[in-house]
Amino acid sequence: MINPRILDLVMQIELGLLIFSVVVFFAHGAWLYVISQRHTRQLVHARTALVKIIAGMSQSSNDIQVLKHLSRNVKTTAFLEMSRNISGDAKDRLRMAARTAGLVDAARDYCNSSRWKNRLRGARLLTNLDERDDIVRKLLRDPHPDVRAQAAEWAAIQPTPAVIDDMLALLGDSDTEFRFAVQDALLRMGPGVVIPLGEYLDKSDGTAAELGLELAAAIAEPRFLAAGLLHSRNEDPSVRTSAVRLLASIGSDESKNRLMEALNDPVPDVRAAAAAGLGKMRHWPAAVQLSKMLADTNWSVRRESAMALRKIGGPGMLLLQRAALSSDASTSDIAQLILDTPLAE
Repeated sequence: MINPRILDLVMQIELGLLIFSVVVFFAHGAWLYVISQRHTRQLVHARTALVKIIAGMSQSSNDIQVLKHLSRNVKTTAFLEMSRNISGDAKDRLRMAARTAGLVDAARDYCNSSRWKNRLRGARLLTNLDERDDIVRKLLRDPHPDVRAQAAEWAAIQPTPAVIDDMLALLGDSDTEFRFAVQDALLRMGPGVVIPLGEYLDKSDGTAAELGLELAAAIAEPRFLAAGLLHSRNEDPSVRTSAVRLLASIGSDESKNRLMEALNDPVPDVRAAAAAGLGKMRHWPAAVQLSKMLADTNWSVRRESAMALRKIGGPGMLLLQRAALSSDASTSDIAQLILDTPLAE
């Protein structure tokens, strides 16, 4: 039988541990409350100082001194809040304040951190401050995709030839999210990307060419015509499909002729893209050939051909109405479906 004294001792120890746990819990809560209140007060001071600096109202160093003595977290929060909704001279004043207050140096330290969340924070700070710092450029090849995506956003506002070359080299990255970030950044870089992208397309192949052609199609510059014509005969069906879409976006006579040829491609995706492109260009001489494709074995090809006829206008509508009366069920069904579908311009 267990000695009662031992049981009493055990219960007293457990009670003591319980009381200690409760005290620690409430002490921790009180500490968090104090820290939160302090953070809130500091954030108010930071916002007040930044508003005066951004508006050009502050001529003294007092506001900068206020910012200097705040914690990194408070400064980071305040500067990120302000940076999202300003530009021009106001952004320049904010950037100078960040440099003087030590936040830019702190952001560089974050970028060199071994923790990816810190690197992400540093890249985000330098991006929102429009800070031209090659330390972010190095993060384009960071092992973490979120950090690379943030670095790509930074690159979009720093369209130097070296940065553009880096971004084009990363178009074929294995991470889908990052590839999208790279494409989006290159699109936002403006006209400066046209010549480098054209040179990139001239020497690329495979997935890299496919992604580059998609980007070129969104830009739709005549400079890409030669690359579109070249890759429209590529052995890779995905590359041919992207090239056909590029030619459709350019819309030249050479593009129309090549798209007419692509209607006979052995791959359905290429035929469908060619049909869609001819419809987009409203190339009425293609109407007869498109009407024959209403009997194609692939549903997507039939649909795009019918939609192209609808977009062409008069001749296309006449051929669609005739096809709707065809004895061939697949031809009549797709023709009637498109005739009954509202055309979204």
